[in-house]
Amino acid sequence: MSQLIFQPALDPFHAIFRVARILGHFDEPIVQDKVRIMDFYLLFPFRIRTMRLMPRHQKFKRLSIIYASLTPYGEQPEPPLLFGRMEPMQLAAFETLASKFYINPSALASGLVQKTERDLPSEVAERASALNEAQPDLMEFLGVLASEYDLTGENGLKARSGLMEYRYDAV
Repeated sequence: MSQLIFQPALDPFHAIFRVARILGHFDEPIVQDKVRIMDFYLLFPFRIRTMRLMPRHQKFKRLSIIYASLTPYGEQPEPPLLFGRMEPMQLAAFETLASKFYINPSALASGLVQKTERDLPSEVAERASALNEAQPDLMEFLGVLASEYDLTGENGLKARSGLMEYRYDAV
């Protein structure tokens, strides 16, 4: 018996849409790896419970329960392995958005994701905005990750999420 299962984590077009959701919510440039981690939790909010958050942010762990319905049917690889498999799709999304000048290509070359003045197509922008408005608590969580957590070091986002190696970061 064969099964056909769609995995949005491995779909570059879905990655473009998720990055569009993130870009629609933030105006400031964000480090590329931080956007990748934010994208992971946007797609898998039920995994927030495994993240090591600051004490004042522990309330966000309840999002794992609220969004438990988004847990995919069937087995998935461990989060770091899945995150690694998502990387080519995320990078393709960044490059595609940069090639169409929705994000700044020179900033991307420097490791930053920065929205440009060019507007996304209205259908995409409207759908991304509607989903962001339907999930305000999740978008608030991503805002906290973007603004209150450094990326590197033993208390950085890489270490707290367990998704990326942090021990060799220059801090």
